[in-house]
Amino acid sequence: MSLIYRRKSNDPSFTHVIYDYIGEMKPFIKRVRKPHLLLPMVLFKSIEWGIYRWYKTPIRRFYGVKGNELIYMITNACNDRCPKCGIWERPEPRDQHLMIEHFINCLKRLHHNLYQVTLTGGEPLIFKKDVMLIAEEAKKLNVPMVTITNGRFLEEAFLTRYKELGHILVISVDSVEREKWNEFRGRKNFDIVMPKIMLAKEILGDQLRIQSVLSKESAEEIPKVRDWCKQHGIQFNIQYNQDFGGTWTNAISEEVNYDNDTPCAARKNICIYPNGDVVKCFDHRRIPLAKEPLGNIAKKDIIEILCTKRSTEVSKIMKTCNLPCKNMSCNKPQTLLFN
Repeated sequence: MSLIYRRKSNDPSFTHVIYDYIGEMKPFIKRVRKPHLLLPMVLFKSIEWGIYRWYKTPIRRFYGVKGNELIYMITNACNDRCPKCGIWERPEPRDQHLMIEHFINCLKRLHHNLYQVTLTGGEPLIFKKDVMLIAEEAKKLNVPMVTITNGRFLEEAFLTRYKELGHILVISVDSVEREKWNEFRGRKNFDIVMPKIMLAKEILGDQLRIQSVLSKESAEEIPKVRDWCKQHGIQFNIQYNQDFGGTWTNAISEEVNYDNDTPCAARKNICIYPNGDVVKCFDHRRIPLAKEPLGNIAKKDIIEILCTKRSTEVSKIMKTCNLPCKNMSCNKPQTLLFN
């Protein structure tokens, strides 16, 4: 549902409004079982849509106004071979990679609900053109964007345009020592990537962030990364190690006592896999009801997918979910992540 405030001069065009209305009504009409109720129900639905579309309202429908993060794992493929991560071992076949048009349509359909869109991988900049297309569209739709990268494919033209769009770039760095860097990345590219990080700092300024993964293997390196970031005026964040098929081990106990009174924020996430499959959380396969994706944006409209009964049930279950991934960055406000 388009949860809009007052229409502004830079809002999407009239054709987008028509597209938004049709996209909202089609799945609704399918749910009306009694033919004699179809016309009045469509009328009431149109009035409701108009209220949400054109006026401010305290009512929070769907997941809430600006209440969602759209996370797109744009690819499993990666040019690094980090032992902390096993995602790169399972690159998607090219013929199964989602066409960028499908994700752009998904972004357009959801943008009034989104406080942020995040691109991750694998290495997102393997698909640099697609990343920039998403960045341009996010800017048009007034949705902040974050791209998480290993920094290998950064170059001046990309960074300059990214800066103009006002988005955030997060570079993954687990050591600033050459030997450990090369070990942690599985590639001897320290001397290639470090100058690119400095170039990114020069061009992006405060739009650059550094993020490290804390594990038993990286524990001694993290303070060095923090100090390096402080020295260069770069905001820094620690992400706890999670099981994504790598060999690194957790630096914190699996029996951490989480705040049971705080629902897992990931229930409001909308996560897209490289092939277009939709899940609420990349780790919610541990929930029996959520082992299978909720749908696929190449085959079905994202609003229709998110309004299914199973999608609602998964979100309810995740309110009391207390798995270790509750410590991940997607469960913390962005303003508290980096310092």
